[in-house]
Amino acid sequence: MMPVHYVVDDFTDGWTRPDCVMMLHGIAETAEAWRGWVPHFARNYRVIRPDLRGFGESGVLKAPIYGVGSWADDIEALVREAGLARVHLVGAKLGAVIAMELAKRRVPWMKTLTLAGLLISPKRAIGPWVGEWTRQIDEQGVESWARATMRGRMGGTLGPQADEWWTKLMGMAPPESVKACIEMVSHVGEPEGLEQFNVPTLVMVAGGGNTAAEFEQRQSVAAVDALRMRIPDSEFYEVPATSYHVAATHPDACARRTLQFIEARLETHGGGK
Repeated sequence: MMPVHYVVDDFTDGWTRPDCVMMLHGIAETAEAWRGWVPHFARNYRVIRPDLRGFGESGVLKAPIYGVGSWADDIEALVREAGLARVHLVGAKLGAVIAMELAKRRVPWMKTLTLAGLLISPKRAIGPWVGEWTRQIDEQGVESWARATMRGRMGGTLGPQADEWWTKLMGMAPPESVKACIEMVSHVGEPEGLEQFNVPTLVMVAGGGNTAAEFEQRQSVAAVDALRMRIPDSEFYEVPATSYHVAATHPDACARRTLQFIEARLETHGGGK
């Protein structure tokens, strides 16, 4: 039995054989994190949104701590189970780290890769906060942690109602899973093997001003672009945002640019939906 639950959104014509767009979410999220993206893709692509192991309906992480390689193994197993031959992979936050691991493996089914928000070095970015965040989760729960860190994640872009929705969504995550993930990614440094990628890659980053929020997770555009330039066949897109989590705060802009990227690469390299 597959350890990973996933949602399928497919409004393609029944007589077609569409490519798949698979979306990988971040820590303390579920497949629901991508709901704003789905309408842009589901008419012409089969959209698959997994709950990464440890979140949503995919259970709780147990010791020993789950690693990036294990999540990547889960996605490979899902692709095999679903019989997917052509996948356009989209990842945000933790999902971007997992997606990069799969690209480094040069899996044959991956046709394009989109990284919609990533930390260059999770160890450097969130490592100093791990102890404080873990104590808050132990003492006050995941929702309290999500609320305290929301502005550093979203940049105050969405407004109170949307921030509350995201806080509640993240607050439902199992504390054990969240703490295990925070601890694990705090040891993950800058990615290696980017030069080995053999798949067209789109990297998106917030290009707006700094919010000076507590627990700010944004990195400079120049630093992210420098990372991106290590990927042989890659494109760069600045989202007009002041948030780190651009996939959540600007789903329409990000989805449109991703769709444009995929369609252009299909036209250039052939293959089809």
